Amino acid sequence: MRIVSGAILFLLTASALAVESWKDQVLPVFENYCYDCHGDGVKKGELDLDRFPNVAAMQANRDVWKRIRQNLTQHLMPPPDEYQPSSDERQALVDWIDAAVFPVDPEHPDPGRVTLRRLNRTEYQNTLRDLLGVPVKVMELLPPDDSGYGFDNIGDVLTLSPAHLDKYLDAARIGLQAATHPGEMPFPSREMQGRKLEGDGRADESGRFLFTNGRVRARFAETGSGPHRLVIRAGGTTGPKGPPVIRVLRGETTLRELTAAAPMEQPGELVLDLRIEGGEGLDLQLEFINDSYDETAPPGARDTNLLIESVSLVGPLDGPRQAKPESHRRIFVQRAGEEGDEAWITRVYRGFARRAFRRPLETGEAERYWELYRLGRDQGQDVEQAAILGLEAMLVSPSFLFREEPQPEPDQAGSIHAIDEHALATRLSYFFWSTMPDEHLSQLADEGKLRGQLEAEVDRLIDSPRSRELIRNFGGQWLQLRDLNLARPSNRFYRGFDLALRGDMRRETELLLEHLIRDNRPVTELLDADYTFVNERLARHYGIGGVEGRKFRRVSLEGTHRRGLLGQGSFHLLTSLPIRTSPVMRGKYVLENLLDTAPPPPPPNVPQLESPQGGKNHHLSLREQMVKHRQDPACSACHALMDPIGFGLENFDADGSWRDQENGKPLDVSGELADGRTFNGADELRQILVSEHREDLMRSVASKLLTYALGRGTDWYDKPALDHILQQTEQAGGGLRSMLHAVVESVPFQYRRGDGN
Repeated sequence: MRIVSGAILFLLTASALAVESWKDQVLPVFENYCYDCHGDGVKKGELDLDRFPNVAAMQANRDVWKRIRQNLTQHLMPPPDEYQPSSDERQALVDWIDAAVFPVDPEHPDPGRVTLRRLNRTEYQNTLRDLLGVPVKVMELLPPDDSGYGFDNIGDVLTLSPAHLDKYLDAARIGLQAATHPGEMPFPSREMQGRKLEGDGRADESGRFLFTNGRVRARFAETGSGPHRLVIRAGGTTGPKGPPVIRVLRGETTLRELTAAAPMEQPGELVLDLRIEGGEGLDLQLEFINDSYDETAPPGARDTNLLIESVSLVGPLDGPRQAKPESHRRIFVQRAGEEGDEAWITRVYRGFARRAFRRPLETGEAERYWELYRLGRDQGQDVEQAAILGLEAMLVSPSFLFREEPQPEPDQAGSIHAIDEHALATRLSYFFWSTMPDEHLSQLADEGKLRGQLEAEVDRLIDSPRSRELIRNFGGQWLQLRDLNLARPSNRFYRGFDLALRGDMRRETELLLEHLIRDNRPVTELLDADYTFVNERLARHYGIGGVEGRKFRRVSLEGTHRRGLLGQGSFHLLTSLPIRTSPVMRGKYVLENLLDTAPPPPPPNVPQLESPQGGKNHHLSLREQMVKHRQDPACSACHALMDPIGFGLENFDADGSWRDQENGKPLDVSGELADGRTFNGADELRQILVSEHREDLMRSVASKLLTYALGRGTDWYDKPALDHILQQTEQAGGGLRSMLHAVVESVPFQYRRGDGN
């Protein structure tokens, strides 16, 4: 109650001061610059300031005042062709809105309300893997997750429909089958990942890609003697000659031709039975034989390509079968002496439920699943098969699918309390690893020691290889790296662009982000790092010499214009069209993703710019076309924010390469930002962003991290928390690792407001 009372006292004091200054200091400024269009009976753009006779009315319509504040800070209002307030007047309006409409008490911050969150697809798959002890691929089985605030782990959009539940049950069955192997075990099997196959094409984590006819080699040494089965997991795209065909050769003898009709995103199994004599081993050639391409063919039938995900050899098929895996023993723990079936299954259920629910169990909670076990036994199933029915039910239980956070006072809407240590362990593990807490985290929570060792635990989580999930999932959405596989520069305009560069460019940005976190480098190095990470192919595309091989390594960017994210190919591909660059997309990306000042959406029915080839304005440069486009008053204000940033980056072409000219003319890369600062080219633009907008960048990164960590968007009441995160980060040297520590130690991460349900 002390927290609530202190906050109320603060708000009452702030409100009184706001009312006192409204009529004398603030209202005259609004009347002078805003009321011609939005007051005295006029409501241009549906904004009527007459609706707000007092502060209480403003606080009742905070969404409107968020837009007013945003338009003031971004210089969108008043419009550029209207009389403008001075910088001091504009800042005074913003400061008053913050104090009056969005009052916060730094001494008693509001942690906000967190919606009960369902595991998203990535979290579900990772959690299933760590719970069962086997890799389980169920991502494509589950319906896509909605996104909010740029992320797919936002509680308010993670709904659960009957269709979801059916798919989760299917995924649970697949996972438990893989982990427990009920019934007879399979024969021994050895697998070669596609990326490790020797030969033509290119390899990445998905496997070996063949975009033209070629061969790869699969070798298995010291095989058993007798019948075997070759299993090739492969898929592809269809061209004029149909789906890809694989010719399997042993020496110069063709064993069979197999058609990989499955899609590249979901490879299928191609099976070939063969015999190996005397344990002599197996040396095979897999040959892609029907490459074809026709640009005039319908979409989906233009290009034949092949992906080989893996090659497995199963057998001998007349020998002994495999032993039960460790994952089986992990679930079906060893019986104790003469322990009976029911006592043993009770222990199995309790241990599994404790790990699955990520918290201590309530009395009798695991025993609720006994009826399913008994049903299976009544139907003639053996003990383990019957027990699996109960385990499946646990994996579709709300306690597994949702991240529970018990509330001591659930009916008190304004109550603020610290989350318990098991909920804290869960927040930590899903923030850094996108999966359930490991045994060490769970044990600390059980013993009530997690908060006392929080700093060390955060460092342990960051230093673990699992923290790459933070890079992939947070970085992949914040910096839009997940969308890179959709970027495809036109072959007509960018001949010879290797699509494999998209994966290299994503890896470059991920390695930079990983380096900033692990080595606690300043957040500003996201924009001005004088180094990057490249392999030979990407270095050659950038014109950087001295790099050989597929391995990524750190290189200096001295003497280049590629410092930081704005010099990386991932940024250029994501913010370009297939046929040209897009200053608008680049400016919007910088404002929205890096400075957290997203411009409003464009008005309806705005015409697109013409193609570089043809059209009445084809003789104009892109800049000249954009200037003409901005003559529309409905477009001018927002484009004045975005376009200058994009023009400053025009030396980078749509494929990420460097250029000095466009259509034979020198590029004009000068610009003027909304605050009046001028620059010429990417280097000067970057210097302005790092020096003059440093706080905007730091606050934006902190806000994105807090949004991802909490599963909700940050709001006006989060300002004290963000201020404290920035203060802690700066005191620790401004590093990204320090910012992660500050996010974890923040009030919103450690506390929650009661729902009042």
